[in-house]
Amino acid sequence: MEERPTIPPGERTTDWASRSLWFTARDGDRHAPTAEKDRRPPLTRQRVVAEALTIIADHGVEALTMRALATRLGVVPGALYRHVRNKEQLHDLVLDGVLAEVDTHLDPAQPWTQQLTLLAHRLRAVLDQHPGVAALLKSRDPLGPHSLALAEAFLAPLRTAGFPNRDAGLAFFLVVDYTVGFAVASTRTSANEQRVHDAATRAQLHEFFRALPADRFPALVALGEHVWLDNRDERFTAGLDTLLAGLERARHAPGRRALGGRPTTTTPQPPAAQHDAPHEAQHVIGQRS
Repeated sequence: MEERPTIPPGERTTDWASRSLWFTARDGDRHAPTAEKDRRPPLTRQRVVAEALTIIADHGVEALTMRALATRLGVVPGALYRHVRNKEQLHDLVLDGVLAEVDTHLDPAQPWTQQLTLLAHRLRAVLDQHPGVAALLKSRDPLGPHSLALAEAFLAPLRTAGFPNRDAGLAFFLVVDYTVGFAVASTRTSANEQRVHDAATRAQLHEFFRALPADRFPALVALGEHVWLDNRDERFTAGLDTLLAGLERARHAPGRRALGGRPTTTTPQPPAAQHDAPHEAQHVIGQRS
């Protein structure tokens, strides 16, 4: 067999019979994708959680799947399970990471209502910074380190104020459910909030209410322009103040029954709270089992 001539490296030839017709990348090209991959930051639990938060903010909780998350991170789905057990644990890690941003430091010398007001506003502010997380928090209770710290911060003022045990638990959920529920229902990106935020659209909406048939919608004609306003902060503060004022009245009301109408178990109170600690609490909300 005739031996083919050897082509020195770096020289070109037009003699196709003397070389292979298979394309082979030069060494520099062959290693370029690998070098690019090596420059990616390593996959860590922190990166997984951070990217999950981005997906929730951009597309909602429903869009957060392990496959979608792996695609965003540039890995195969199996790689995620080295850092999280399943999607439920991922949700809990996301929630606990967000709750870590809530400042839970309070001045115990302040009235309990003022402490809870400050804490509720802080929680709402953090939830506003992470669109979609409030809806996830409404459906899951992560009970992670930062979730526990936040619960402790809400419960401590109630206990010090002298609320019986069960009443303190009910009051805790009243305040937290109101705060999280407001964040879910009144997001800055909702259609209603966008509509009332724009001054021109809001003016048109108020004119629409004033033009309604007064015999059929007398309340809307009179009050519509006072309801549909760009006042998220005012609404939240008004609701929270009303809620806490009701709890404070119940705490001091004479001859009161437990919240929910159930017998209560009283926790021994610190000396500062013993003089006004309630023996019972007035029934101010509906029956709750």
